[in-house]
Amino acid sequence: MDIENIFAHRMNDERYNTSYPLSPEHWKPFKVKGELDYTGCTVLSFYIHIPFCEHLCYFCEYTRMLVPSREIQRYYLNAIRHDINSFLNLYPNITLCGFDIGGGTPTSMCDECFEELLNIYKEVVERVSLTDDFEPSIEATFQTLSDYKVRLISKAGIKRVSFGLQSSVKSVQNNNGRVNPTLSMMDDVIQMIHTNGIEKINIDLMYGLKNQTLEDIETDVACIKQFAPEQITLYELRTNMLCYKENSSKEELFRCYNQFFEGLTKLEYNARFGQNTFSKDLNDQGLSSYLRHRMLEFIPYKGFGLSAQSMSPTGISYNLGKSVHQLKYFIQQAKSYPSVDTYMLPSQEMLSKYMAISAYYGQMSIAVANRILEMDFMAVFKSEVVYCIRQGLIEINGDKLTITRKGFEYYGAVFSLFFDTIKCGTL
Repeated sequence: MDIENIFAHRMNDERYNTSYPLSPEHWKPFKVKGELDYTGCTVLSFYIHIPFCEHLCYFCEYTRMLVPSREIQRYYLNAIRHDINSFLNLYPNITLCGFDIGGGTPTSMCDECFEELLNIYKEVVERVSLTDDFEPSIEATFQTLSDYKVRLISKAGIKRVSFGLQSSVKSVQNNNGRVNPTLSMMDDVIQMIHTNGIEKINIDLMYGLKNQTLEDIETDVACIKQFAPEQITLYELRTNMLCYKENSSKEELFRCYNQFFEGLTKLEYNARFGQNTFSKDLNDQGLSSYLRHRMLEFIPYKGFGLSAQSMSPTGISYNLGKSVHQLKYFIQQAKSYPSVDTYMLPSQEMLSKYMAISAYYGQMSIAVANRILEMDFMAVFKSEVVYCIRQGLIEINGDKLTITRKGFEYYGAVFSLFFDTIKCGTL
């Protein structure tokens, strides 16, 4: 099947999004035992996964559970500290370019355990070197972030707080199992953060949610105007995030994104069309340093906690816990969360993963692609590049391959033309 027909076949297939591989079975031949090897890796990022939430949203695809007892929270933190210390004992000379604490909802932990979580973070940054652009970030919800916790975050030196708002519209929240406080309360929390000297606030919004309308998106934009956060991140509800049969078509998702883009840019947020991160600062990509180095430069990272993902220069792994049921009982017994799914990947598979991640940003670096492939990307994918340029789906400007407005409507299909599986003919 030629490229034109492949694109035509995939352009309306909801499976083609920012997920790669489309099925875990595709990586089965590359699965190995043990942990990834970071030997020779001098610069990387850390991620800690906190799986606790006050409410469980219907669409969430991450490992999470309702907030357990203080005792179980402590068990979990003890395992996190153990795994971090073990890693740093193996690789004592690393330099961190990013550090994100996500979930779940890290701020849902009790005060005592949340303070301990930040102590773990401080132990790490006091032990390693940091890059000049190091910008740690933590995820939160408005209803779980108290003045005490804000002061702890500020004291720890964390520079960015990211809120998972998703939608400010009550009917949309109700239809998707989401709970948010009043606009007034949220505004008070934002003011509290700024008062404590934390530099950046990011707010996550989603489109494609069940029963969400363009008018609902207008309401979300008005909410952003009121809050005026430094950054906005948009998330498309992917097919693999759905637990109900209804889902939006690619045309509907395109209209939703366009509605957000037009509204946010009118508020003077900066972004290219097709980019899902928006910033008030023209020189800021709208990302934490962990996400910036991961998404744009494909810098290795190590994840700690249940089901956390890690990436070395040669592979990707997933920690224990993804398929575990009754998490709170499991946490009481586990003293460590080692990798249980480790894949040593060929260079072209690593490139496919990079392109899937960068597709979310709507742009990729050809130099990074060359580094991953250890070959000339433009030569390897000459026919794909020529086709996409002729169709007006991508643009090449210097080092950057960028999705166009036309290409963004079907960006999953566009980027999938460059996936390893197109060469293998398996998709």
